[in-house]
Amino acid sequence: MGRWLRLMLLGGLAISVLAILPMLAQQGTRTGEWKAYGGDEGSTRYSPLDQISRENIKDLRVAWVWKSDGLLPNPQPASETTPLMVNGVLYFSMDQKRFIVAVDAATGETIWVYRPNEGSRFDAAPRKVHRGVSYWTDGRGDERTVFATPGFHLIALNAKNGVPVSGFGDNGIIDMMKDLDLDYKGDPNGRIGNSSPVVISNDVIVVGPAHLRPVKANVKGDVLAYDARTGKKRWTFHTIPRKG
Repeated sequence: MGRWLRLMLLGGLAISVLAILPMLAQQGTRTGEWKAYGGDEGSTRYSPLDQISRENIKDLRVAWVWKSDGLLPNPQPASETTPLMVNGVLYFSMDQKRFIVAVDAATGETIWVYRPNEGSRFDAAPRKVHRGVSYWTDGRGDERTVFATPGFHLIALNAKNGVPVSGFGDNGIIDMMKDLDLDYKGDPNGRIGNSSPVVISNDVIVVGPAHLRPVKANVKGDVLAYDARTGKKRWTFHTIPRKG
């Protein structure tokens, strides 16, 4: 009887925990920031916005508008970006070449711009659409904006000034094509790229690939992971299981 009572109590506790978890997730982002593509690490895509109410929403006015005209006269449409907002700064990508921009969230003033130059790698890239960047910090002043390019490079920038982090990869840049476990003959250039923000969890950067179209002869869509501090490759997940 004691054994069944313990099982019932454990079962009730498990159900209670499961019931609480959704309520915790509903809290969404905190302090008005949006630190990840999905808002927070739980990807709730929710912000309370409790300063806006039914009573005052009619009084809202546009504070500023940021335009890309000063950077590119004719930016190519490819941006589906969701800006991050961290410590009063917006971080987002623009144009097909995936320029990265930091803007003062209060004034709309451009703080810095980073322009990746991939040359023929960009021209051959299978997917030029993009959805934003990612943010990482060690909590002690090292803040980085991290993103993958259409030509399959991984880049880490100093979030304060937009300069590539010298201690990450090769002066802030990693050529991820060199880290692919290729099992076919041919050049991967133009066969694999990226279109979404990388995921950062427990100081590990996880990169999902993108293809132009799924065909049997294509590069395998393996998932790559890197150390957020050094850029050293941590592991590869083979989405198509291999022998052994």
